[in-house]
Amino acid sequence: MATTLQKPHMAIAVRPDPMRTTVLMRWHGLRRMVTAFSAIAAAFVAVLLGWPAAAVAAVVAALTALDAHIALKTVRGRVGPTLIIDMTAGGLACIAVGVPAPGIAMVMSYFVVLVAVLVPAARAWPLALYAVVVGTLVLVAPTVLDLPDPPIERTIAAGVVASVVFGIATIEIVRRFAATLRERTEEEERRVLVSQAISVASRALVGEDDATALGFALEAIRDAIGAPIAFVEQNTEDSNMGLTAIVVESAAANRSVHSAFQRGTQTPWSEMPGARSHLEGGAPFFFRIEEVSGTHLDRSGESGARKELDVPIVVNGVWVGVVGAADTNPSRRWQPDDLELLRTLADLTAAFWQRVEDMRVRDSLIGSLGGRLRYEEALAKASKFLLGERGLSVDSALESIGLAASVDEVYITRTVPLPNGAPSAEAIASWVQPGLLPIHAVAETVPYSEIAAIREAIQTGSLAKTMDGRNAELVVGIEVAGGWFGSVGFVRRQATRSWSRRDEAFLRTIADILGAYYERSQSRLRLESLLASKDQLIASVSHELRTPLTAVVGLAEELRANDGTIGPEEADQLIGVIADESREMADLVEDLLIAARSEDGTVAVFPERTDLALLTASVVSHLTVPDDIELLVDDQASAAFADPVRIRQVIRNLLTNAMRYGGKHVRVTFGSDGEATFLDVVDDGPGIPDHDLESIFEPYGRSSSGRVSPGSVGLGLTLSKRLSELMGGSLTYIPSSGCTFRLTVPSAPSEEAEALSLTGSAVPS
Repeated sequence: MATTLQKPHMAIAVRPDPMRTTVLMRWHGLRRMVTAFSAIAAAFVAVLLGWPAAAVAAVVAALTALDAHIALKTVRGRVGPTLIIDMTAGGLACIAVGVPAPGIAMVMSYFVVLVAVLVPAARAWPLALYAVVVGTLVLVAPTVLDLPDPPIERTIAAGVVASVVFGIATIEIVRRFAATLRERTEEEERRVLVSQAISVASRALVGEDDATALGFALEAIRDAIGAPIAFVEQNTEDSNMGLTAIVVESAAANRSVHSAFQRGTQTPWSEMPGARSHLEGGAPFFFRIEEVSGTHLDRSGESGARKELDVPIVVNGVWVGVVGAADTNPSRRWQPDDLELLRTLADLTAAFWQRVEDMRVRDSLIGSLGGRLRYEEALAKASKFLLGERGLSVDSALESIGLAASVDEVYITRTVPLPNGAPSAEAIASWVQPGLLPIHAVAETVPYSEIAAIREAIQTGSLAKTMDGRNAELVVGIEVAGGWFGSVGFVRRQATRSWSRRDEAFLRTIADILGAYYERSQSRLRLESLLASKDQLIASVSHELRTPLTAVVGLAEELRANDGTIGPEEADQLIGVIADESREMADLVEDLLIAARSEDGTVAVFPERTDLALLTASVVSHLTVPDDIELLVDDQASAAFADPVRIRQVIRNLLTNAMRYGGKHVRVTFGSDGEATFLDVVDDGPGIPDHDLESIFEPYGRSSSGRVSPGSVGLGLTLSKRLSELMGGSLTYIPSSGCTFRLTVPSAPSEEAEALSLTGSAVPS
């Protein structure tokens, strides 16, 4: 058997008209006041004139005043019965006290106005007719009932009281009704303005996704509130200031606005604990101006504000920012509508930010494959441009990188010293989207003291994220050969989203590729320099060997072909020349062998107790000193602990260098500071120019200031420095009026060196 369910009757609750309710309550209040005054006036007349009828009228008026009071307390909404009772009671009172016709007309006019104001049009005419009927009956009642005429003075008093009281009441009810109409009109206009503002804000933040949407919405809300300043702040975590509010959007009626309300301004919440406590708890805050007054965060200075209302922006239960309005008028009172508008904008902004983030995540998920392919293609191009055979197209690499990362600018900096020695970042390459001007122009230099956060992040190997106004930057360091070369950075303008992990990983990879590129570039330059030096070495060795070898071969041929024309004495001289030239060739070959062995770390030294002065005299005795050179050696004992063979080699190189490049006078002096013994080779030549000082100890490097064309190999000083360091000493250049090289070796052996010398072991390089 089928059953059916009866549809229950649903009563529809009709919401009362706020305006009518307001008019009713004002009428009851006026009714209570009029009847109370009438009761007092009637009682006074009754006592003064001894008039019982006035006493009856006083009682009726008092009862009506009581009813009006009850109606106010109960918010009585029914009008008809009350008006009928009031009309009837008023008519009877008029008959009792003998109110004349003008007074009766005023009383009935009062009731007709009430009917017109309080009663809907469909039901107004019966009540108005009843008022006319009552008024007519009151006029004819004395005649019909044959009532005696009251004394003239009572009639006048009754007429005056009725006319004054009910005339004033009529004027007051009309005035109050007009005020209610005006308030309702203003309220309707306000409601329309609020609705329009919410509509504009909703369309901007719900229907749009670009960065200008928040600005349109904020301007609409600011107009509706009537405040000169409105702003939106977003919370961000700062490494120095902690949780910080940064102004991401601002709307102002005037161009001149306090810096606290301008885009990009950061304010630490730690300086405003009261505001943070309220907003973090989800409550609005009204006293931000007062909380920071007199501090460095004062917002009430020139072009500042005197009143401010802040409403929190909450996303998924987390406080993420603030929507605020500020007014320059210190007497401004925020209305409930203002608060509701800001709350609505806060909710819309939260939804907007959440939607932008959701779209970013969605795009990241949907476009993960395409993005990966795009990044891989960009990495392939960058590797080809930077690490290919030529490796010269940095600009092309930056273009492919910028397009793949969807950024507005890619730039590379190099660390260079300022004139005061402080490190700075110099832009050496930059790419920007067509139509934009670069933020980091090539050759522009910024001291690291002004970008301390970037410097710290780069030095620690981390990523630096900065926000300047609405421009966001992501920066990472470029490492070359274990050192800090510079940095590479991405820039997004009008940024509405944060950097993703893919952005960070992509930038790190680009930094590694650039590091390899610049390291290879430096290696190529070093290799080219080395090859040039090797060519120079070969040429120099060929020249150096050719001269003595030519002499040796030529003189040897002369001696072999001697047919008796060369005497014994001349033959001995020729043999001496052959021996000297052979020794020079042997020394050169020895330098080359030691240099080659020092490159691979197989040179050994055998330190022992020795005398630098004796070793110097031994070297000088085997040197060929040109006739125009004066060589003086101090006769002073100089005990040292070093390898005699290597010391002779160093002294020979220093003396040869001095005689070849120095002046006419060369002198060797000795000294000691207790722990070390030193030997100075001093000449009176022109010295070494400042631009050559960094290269004199480099392999194949020679000064360009010699008085003769250099013909040495260029290994003497380099080899001498290495040998001195292997023996625990040093070789340094001392600026003087000429040229001074100081060889320093230990005066006495250390425990380790002593043990090695006793066992005959070598000190490896």
